[in-house]
Amino acid sequence: MNNEQNLNDERKEELIMNQLKNEVKKLIESRNLGKGRFGINDDKTNTNLISKNYSPLICRKYNIISGWPMYVGIICDENLDELDFVVNTVIKECKESGMISNSIQQMRNVTGILSETIVNYYNNIKENCVEGVAILLYIDKCAIENFMGDFMSCYPVRIEWAGIINLLPHI
Repeated sequence: MNNEQNLNDERKEELIMNQLKNEVKKLIESRNLGKGRFGINDDKTNTNLISKNYSPLICRKYNIISGWPMYVGIICDENLDELDFVVNTVIKECKESGMISNSIQQMRNVTGILSETIVNYYNNIKENCVEGVAILLYIDKCAIENFMGDFMSCYPVRIEWAGIINLLPHI
């Protein structure tokens, strides 16, 4: 009896596994929008209205300003594979122009330049696709936070951002 039950359990598992594989394959095919993006076609809207699970908030940590931590968060429906390139380019240009300095105001300006460049870069790919950008730069005993869009006006987004920021250093 145990052998029969084990065979039945194995067959059940195999059936369930095959169902899941088929479902995943179907979703991969039907939700692929091209250019690395997934979701439901959003060509007629600025942002994806009903498949937001394919464009969640991301938070990326950088140590590119003299080793001090900088966190960049973005909510955007577009492919974010170029985010590191955009951030690195902005910081490099700010360094070359002398903005990276022992000036609190200049460092505030750096976060402003970075935020605006990120928004412009992705909105040039698809009009108004950036829903929010957050930047947290910590430099010796000074935290500079820059919010745009949903990070400014949506309390749950700020709570999510704060939770991620608190979690990342402990991973």
